[in-house]
Amino acid sequence: MPDKQNDLKKLNDVLFDELERLSAVDVGNEDAVRLEISRSKAIEGIAKTAVDNAKTILEATRIRAEYSREVRMPRMLEG
Repeated sequence: MPDKQNDLKKLNDVLFDELERLSAVDVGNEDAVRLEISRSKAIEGIAKTAVDNAKTILEATRIRAEYSREVRMPRMLEG
């Protein structure tokens, strides 16, 4: 069963793994190059969304700390 622990460190590891795959792809194999570029673009999109989500949670946490712990947060930001 896959590890359910998802965090920014794991995301960073995935990004660096993909960077290594891109560096190792056989540039003479156009199909492999296209496939790896497509894969890296998909990973980039997901990573950007994850980072944007983390920024939103961080900003909500900052606002809550600034204005009072009694500020009701949207359920998706509670934790």
